[in-house]
Amino acid sequence: MSTIRAGLSALYTSIYDEFMLSTFNEYKGGTIEAFKEISTTQQNYIVDDLSGLGMWDSVDELEAANADDPILGYSKTYTIGKLTKTFQVSFEAIDDDEYALLKREGEAKNMGIGGRAKLSYDLAQVLINGFDTAGADAQYLWDTDHDKNREETGTDYSNLLSGALSHDNLEAAETQITANMFDMRGIPIPITQDPILLFPPALRGTVTRILSERAFERPGTANRDVNQFVVRKGMFQYRPVEDPYLGAAMGGSNTAWYILFPQLGYLKLVWRKKPEYVSWIDNDIDAINFKGRMRYAVGADNWRAGFASTGL
Repeated sequence: MSTIRAGLSALYTSIYDEFMLSTFNEYKGGTIEAFKEISTTQQNYIVDDLSGLGMWDSVDELEAANADDPILGYSKTYTIGKLTKTFQVSFEAIDDDEYALLKREGEAKNMGIGGRAKLSYDLAQVLINGFDTAGADAQYLWDTDHDKNREETGTDYSNLLSGALSHDNLEAAETQITANMFDMRGIPIPITQDPILLFPPALRGTVTRILSERAFERPGTANRDVNQFVVRKGMFQYRPVEDPYLGAAMGGSNTAWYILFPQLGYLKLVWRKKPEYVSWIDNDIDAINFKGRMRYAVGADNWRAGFASTGL
């Protein structure tokens, strides 16, 4: 069958789709590891936080149980955005070179890289902006005065850590986490999976020295105390994750560090449309257009997603 202009886009769209997705998916790790991915068919994804029913009550024989109701938490709306990028191939290029479309492989791959970069940037911004942008409870995501719940505002919790990342400050952070990791009923939240220690590239050496398997003694001290973050058993250990999108070069900070709890699912990446390719012919300008597009929203719907320090 002869290849005509009208069929060219259909012929090569699947190839470009493969090119784009290969580069979009090749970058693993980073902030996305702390996010729960959700797919939705809705324009807006709404999360309404509810408490549990609290601890059970003691009752006497033949005594009725006490009724209880969940406490309503704070609502978070994820508004789905649209991200696109387009390139064109002219009819003249196709007329002059039968491989003109295939030679656009690099553009398709670069489009995939750009799509992944945008997603990585947006995910990192949720954490970076958490120091000065209000969250679902009208406080900064990382703050010192989160209310216990909407009804008990006299009890505050803090998930804003202090100081630069170090052995001592990480130990202090654990003490703070233990003192503040309670649900809306005041029940301690069990941590059954190792948390993520998320950091920019500038802190790579610091993290390595703190968590290194070779550091069986506490580094940098005269008394050579044991390095608890290496030899501990029966307690959670940190999973170090580096992300360049958290660094100063990308609008973040070279000193900030984060302890995040993915198991709780409070950081969300809500997909409405995962990356895909579409194409069409524009007869007005004699060109075939190729577009990559995706739709998603990112955010945090509960401060208990983690703890963070500016590192200052």
